[in-house]
Amino acid sequence: MLSIIRRIAFCLALIRAIALVDAGETVRITTWNLEWFPDKSSRPVPPEQEAQNITAAADVLRKTDSDILLLQEVRDYDVCQRLADAIKPHAYQVAICSAFKEPFQSGLGRQQVAILAKESAQAAWAERWKSMSGVDPPRGFAFAWFKVKGLDVGVYSLHLKSNLVTRGNKAEEEAKNIRKREVAAGQLLDHMRDVIATAMPTVHSIIVGGDFNTNREQSMFAAEETLGIIEKSGFQNCMGSLPLMQRVTHPANHGFPPATFDYLFMRGATIGPPIINVSDVSDHYPVTCDITIQK
Repeated sequence: MLSIIRRIAFCLALIRAIALVDAGETVRITTWNLEWFPDKSSRPVPPEQEAQNITAAADVLRKTDSDILLLQEVRDYDVCQRLADAIKPHAYQVAICSAFKEPFQSGLGRQQVAILAKESAQAAWAERWKSMSGVDPPRGFAFAWFKVKGLDVGVYSLHLKSNLVTRGNKAEEEAKNIRKREVAAGQLLDHMRDVIATAMPTVHSIIVGGDFNTNREQSMFAAEETLGIIEKSGFQNCMGSLPLMQRVTHPANHGFPPATFDYLFMRGATIGPPIINVSDVSDHYPVTCDITIQK
């Protein structure tokens, strides 16, 4: 009975989303953490294996037929371009791929964030998170501004601090990881207010997607405010009130339970229910939503 009720609720949400199409322009967005792409680990693999991994990811993305792709854990711009080319016959352009340096070693990191799209961006850039009172979130965000049939849309791709603890007191390190995510979320809103609203006043619709590495059902995140910081500023969460098993984006592995780590948030538009494609290409599933931008 519970399963039937869930299906009915999902169908009603889908019907409502379809009904909104006539009210504005609909854009399909996918966010996906591609797991050390294209190597699938921190260690490089032979070129032929890279090519196979790129083809496998392209096969998944081709089926979503999304207008904009928000990607995390991609190695560099060149890999993004190879992926864009592999999604043919859809034609994607790389709007932006970050080039953040590793904090504790020389050279660029191998987990960058990127935005690919079928249309050219009006502007795009990437920016590191700033250290605040000793809190130093890793990486940063990628941003792109698009015109969708004359409507201005701002899009962010981000990958917040993981829950990895390799040294020190576990509880203390977990608390530090949480604080890094919260600080990054606050800086994201500051950027919208201080940069986007000032320099791009016509951008009224903003989409934020990526790997947030947190949720509300696991006890270790009980006091974390990351998701709430974004929602309290007027963003809708694509996951809504769906039960956990309908919104798993990170399947159970290595003793950890299934979880929702990947989200799409929207402000100034209407977001449809998430489409989560089960795939073994990455340790995360891609999340796709149709977003209706009001005219």
